[in-house]
Amino acid sequence: MSGIRDLDPNLSAEIEKPELRPFIGVHIDLPDPVHAITGNMSIRYAGQDWHAIGGLGAIDTIGEGTDGSAVGVKATLYQVPSEFRDDVADQAKRGCLYELFVGAVDATYQNVIGFKKLWVGRLDSYEIVDAGETITVSAGGESRMRDQRRPAIKRFTDWWQQRRYPGDRAFEYVQRMVEVPVLWAKGKQDAVL
Repeated sequence: MSGIRDLDPNLSAEIEKPELRPFIGVHIDLPDPVHAITGNMSIRYAGQDWHAIGGLGAIDTIGEGTDGSAVGVKATLYQVPSEFRDDVADQAKRGCLYELFVGAVDATYQNVIGFKKLWVGRLDSYEIVDAGETITVSAGGESRMRDQRRPAIKRFTDWWQQRRYPGDRAFEYVQRMVEVPVLWAKGKQDAVL
């Protein structure tokens, strides 16, 4: 198949076949990580158990703006058992890793033929809709490219350095250096003190 960049050769060959068994995967790195895939089978891939959730529901278009700006994405998980409502609400926090994948399985629906990461970002928002026995969870993510326009606020002080690197003395004397007079070279030097 031409025009597809960085696609796993096994996945590319599977796409060319007349019968394809695709799945979409979602990974959200919560304290109790979510590894969910579409379909009715659970798989083991890359050392992780990916659990079947029936249908993923919906995934927004993944892409970039025409000006190169970052675009967020939103995945909706339908028919999640309602027993997970409190777990999702307690664990979900902005900024954790959020990834979307696509892949294909063999005819037994047990072995992964190919796997491709479609999108990487961070969890931005989530919404839980309770339907009684099941819930619908919508998880919105933002691209890491959005950070390019955010100012990086860093303070070059000893206090800031100690928070990041306890015991480091790189900025210990910065405060006193502000008041140090600088003697520029000239014909005759007068004592400042």
